[in-house]
Amino acid sequence: MPSWQHRLVVLWLRLSRRKRIYASIEGLHSGIRQTRRAGPALPGRRMCAQLDVTFELVGTHPVYHLAPKQPRAQAPQVFYLHGGAYVRPITRHHWRLLRELVLDTGCHISVPLYPLAPEGDCEQALNVVRQAWDRAQQRVGTQALLLAGDSAGAGLALALAMDLRERARPRPAHLLLICPWLDLTLREPHSAAQLRRDPMLARDGAAEAARLYAGALALEHPWVSPIFGDFQGLPGMTVWSAGNDLIGSDALRLAERVREQGGTLDLHVEPEMIHVWPLLPTPEGRQARSVIKSIVVR
Repeated sequence: MPSWQHRLVVLWLRLSRRKRIYASIEGLHSGIRQTRRAGPALPGRRMCAQLDVTFELVGTHPVYHLAPKQPRAQAPQVFYLHGGAYVRPITRHHWRLLRELVLDTGCHISVPLYPLAPEGDCEQALNVVRQAWDRAQQRVGTQALLLAGDSAGAGLALALAMDLRERARPRPAHLLLICPWLDLTLREPHSAAQLRRDPMLARDGAAEAARLYAGALALEHPWVSPIFGDFQGLPGMTVWSAGNDLIGSDALRLAERVREQGGTLDLHVEPEMIHVWPLLPTPEGRQARSVIKSIVVR
């Protein structure tokens, strides 16, 4: 049974009607307008007091760099892409996760704020993260660089890994994919009961976000929906999947396809968890984050 803390989070999501953001096309666009007025969450005063926080620009898009105040030699290196259905900006929940990773592992993390739809699209987002990755790779040299992300950011991370392989660029040391959104066609069937159990995501709004993000590309294009790509020659992966999640089956399909093609994938499935639960301040979230930290430092 889920912890009382997890059940409390689910109750709060339902009482606050979080799902209305994705319940309709109108709801999605209303949510986009609200986030554009507010802007992305930025590293807070506490984070800046605890960590070394800097940024650079790729075009007009900031790439934040987080590091310990007293960095050590050969510290682990991570490149992180935030979720938000490709239309919503980074949140305080993402920054909280990243702060914890730096404090507990001593790692350095690069965090690009890539273009969001509808102002941008898939090709523009991939172009920005491609440039940010190349800069990060140049900075770390021969040191291992992990590629990580949650939800849509995890999908973009997988698309970037495929792009790096096609360009014969150095590949990530490992992929950490938290509840990845990999199939933007949303063709996987779901029962009414499955849809009700997800307190965050709904099909109509997610489909509109997918349409906006795809731009001129087909939804089946591997840059948009990496589940339709080729998994040969990719690094090992660790993937998390939730049972009460509209897109939870994407990770299961990924595991099947990667293993069919001879790849290595460690899958963590929690049937009673919700989307991106490793980011939540719950016992289950802390347990998932302990796995993430162990991979970062190994």
